[in-house]
Amino acid sequence: MKTKPSFTVNKLSLAIISVISAATLLTATPVYSQEPEPARDPGEVIPIEPIEVISVTGRLRSSASEATEERREQIAVADIMGSEQISRTGDGDAAAALRRVTGLTLKDGKFIYVRGLGERYSSTSLNGATVPSPDPTRNVVPLDMFPASIIESLSVQKSASANAPAAFGGGHVDIRTKSIPSDFFFKASVGGRYNTNDSDDSYTYNGGGDDWTGQDDGTRSMPTNINDTIGQYGGISPIDIVSGSNGNVNYQSAQAINRELALGLYRDMTVQSQSTDPAMRGDIAIGDRWDISDDIIFGALSAVSYKKQAENYSKREVELDGDSSQVQIENQKDVVGTDSIVQVSGMINLGLEIGYNHKIETFTTYLQDTSDDVSLGIEETIDTLDEPNALQVYNIDYEERTLISNQIKGHHFIEFLNDSEVNWKFSDARSERYAPNELSYTYNVVLDDNNELLSRNLNTQDAPKYVYSRLQDDSQNYGWDFTYPVNFDSAVLKLSTGYEYFERTRESYASRLGLDVNLSPTDPNGSILAGDFDDIFSDSNITNDVLDLELKDASTDTEDYIAAEKNDAVFVSMDIDFDDVWRVYAGVRYEDFRRVTLPIDPDGEISDEGGRYDLADYVIAEDGWFPSLSLTWKQTDTTQWRLGASKTIVRPDLREVSPVRFQDPVTGFDFFGNPELKSSDILNLDLRWEYYSDSGNNFSVGAFYKDVDAPIEPIQRISEAGRQLKFYNAQSGYIFGVETEFLQELEFLGSDGSIWEDFFVAGNLTVGDSEIDIEPNGEIDPTNQSRRMTGHSQWVANLQLSYDSPDSYHSATLVYNVFGERIAYGGRGGLDDVYEKPFHSLDFTYTFFPTLSTSIKLKAKNLLGETTEYEQQNYQVYAKDPGTEYTLQFSYEY
Repeated sequence: MKTKPSFTVNKLSLAIISVISAATLLTATPVYSQEPEPARDPGEVIPIEPIEVISVTGRLRSSASEATEERREQIAVADIMGSEQISRTGDGDAAAALRRVTGLTLKDGKFIYVRGLGERYSSTSLNGATVPSPDPTRNVVPLDMFPASIIESLSVQKSASANAPAAFGGGHVDIRTKSIPSDFFFKASVGGRYNTNDSDDSYTYNGGGDDWTGQDDGTRSMPTNINDTIGQYGGISPIDIVSGSNGNVNYQSAQAINRELALGLYRDMTVQSQSTDPAMRGDIAIGDRWDISDDIIFGALSAVSYKKQAENYSKREVELDGDSSQVQIENQKDVVGTDSIVQVSGMINLGLEIGYNHKIETFTTYLQDTSDDVSLGIEETIDTLDEPNALQVYNIDYEERTLISNQIKGHHFIEFLNDSEVNWKFSDARSERYAPNELSYTYNVVLDDNNELLSRNLNTQDAPKYVYSRLQDDSQNYGWDFTYPVNFDSAVLKLSTGYEYFERTRESYASRLGLDVNLSPTDPNGSILAGDFDDIFSDSNITNDVLDLELKDASTDTEDYIAAEKNDAVFVSMDIDFDDVWRVYAGVRYEDFRRVTLPIDPDGEISDEGGRYDLADYVIAEDGWFPSLSLTWKQTDTTQWRLGASKTIVRPDLREVSPVRFQDPVTGFDFFGNPELKSSDILNLDLRWEYYSDSGNNFSVGAFYKDVDAPIEPIQRISEAGRQLKFYNAQSGYIFGVETEFLQELEFLGSDGSIWEDFFVAGNLTVGDSEIDIEPNGEIDPTNQSRRMTGHSQWVANLQLSYDSPDSYHSATLVYNVFGERIAYGGRGGLDDVYEKPFHSLDFTYTFFPTLSTSIKLKAKNLLGETTEYEQQNYQVYAKDPGTEYTLQFSYEY
């Protein structure tokens, strides 16, 4: 076992991370002006205009019309969703809102799949700046960390451009936080939540689930005397202590020292049930702007959001073995649990406008997401499925995810250079995943015919394990661009050039400790093993050595690694608008990318994985040119055509190339990185026709094609039991599809004055297919060597029906979302691929506006009571019931 960070690792970090300069913290955030609403006298009758319900003349007033216009003027194929559109559907965070966008689906409630490509093919930025992810198992930031209350708009760019990073697959999501207001405002909301699963008891432990701050108070962290003992003796086992003391400590005294270390662990962790606490959530935002002089305006906005709730769930996990002709259940587990969540977010945005030509904006964003997941499972293996014997498995997984981002950007027009435009930005961000105390322990149990517990004893063959882990990412992102316009008689030419730099350092550490008990149930004191966890491992039982206990280093695999990467990019482009009819954009981007990822063994040295990998396998150094072209033809005042072509790349993520084990937090599958992964080159083609009516109705239909060289896929290894997967390059792959989107008022269904004037419908549909070719090798034997890409749905559909009353007091929306089945991971050895089944999501939102300043919103989520399901060979191998959720929110705005 190692002390973290060890001296060896620190020296190594300095040598490697010289690739990247040290990050510095800067306080910052952005600004966009809005037109003020006209003042009204108190008690004035509310006209239709004040209610901003989505926006496109009439009911979709400001947000959607601005979003639609922005999409219309983009050089690339893009979709924009404004804050009022998010409010309309009642989605509580960025992830839930984005699944309403054409071709987007939601995975695990956190990650977005764009055009059927998994989250590793999408990228995320915050106010235009790249930020690191606090989740070590994913390439992108979990989008459920961004509450809707701080979002101004969401932009999804689906075709590449030279001014955007070349690491582009399915699409790029830019989250834009709230901007500076045009006048003073104050807004506050408070609400609660009820889930149909709340009728069941919640699971918790002493000290768990009741901390409203969402931050550990230190009781869960690994005791400092463990690292002190390692530093003094070189390990924690009695043998290590004896050998490290040079004979000054005998074996019996070493055992006492070892037991003293066990006493320092937090052991008051018996899982117990209690009634579910009521959920609460609230938001506060305040902002204003001040005229410092005739030419200088300063603005500020601050917002805080808070949510605390306990989410009960039940799930089933099944592992199959054999082949398609003879399938047998190897293992099955039925689990009930509670995930106690605390989410806190805050932001401070500042803006300075100097005349009409200069604007400087800063963004400071803080996000914290704490999960305390407690579960109880009954597990049966192939040997016990027909027996009364089973395993009772307890898991307590506590983690804190945080993201702190500081940004500053400037926007300038230079009059004496023909009104040329200069933009610059600087961003400094840190993300962290801190899991100070993940505990698992198991009992051997005997059940009756009704699965009621008859007896139990602690399973000493599978010792209780504590896991302490921390991952930290630090990143910097800065750049500038310059645009020079040239006016001709019938055309406007804009020449642009720019530079962008990104760097990131990562340190990831984990320690595993096991409570090895040599007491048997048949021993005189064996009845102790039938007790609760805190009773078995009480201070007296440990001190008096009743258990014959030894605290062991349970680390078996290399799980630690350090990494550094940086990317230098330059681009040039031209944008020509021919008399507002034809628009041609062409650009090229050059990127020089370097990365080093080094696994660290339990002694703090570089792990050579048994000599399998060379040091060169841990280094990636590649550069390349990435051209992009788009053509827009404005056929009429209301219709236009877009054509786009580009070359991009998708590089493997840090955790995909690190030869260490990590566990997917949702499914519990074990994954292993692969240093031999190659980057995937992608050829992108897009064609879209768009229609925008004067009344706000719009319609679009488009087609896309992507040719992917060496796509990266998670595949189950031959030699591993259970769901243990590793990342490999397939030979080739492609994806294509057609997507359509519409928004239509329904007044044409009735005469003047009909109720249909108050309804509109919106929706989108994406239909497509994909294929990859995978060859078997010494580690993998895929059942289907040609199949769809992992995570790709052949179809995705959204439908929204909305109503706004003529008096503007009532607003209601019914939203339906569904995706076609998609491969979760490929089958092996004759077993078919594992498919995630369609999830039919039906949500309803109703808002009542009793006054101009107040509103009451009721939302019902998952009205159909759907369950997340995976199937293999017609067996349900994974299922989780999220329940039906109801939320009520009261808001006040001044």
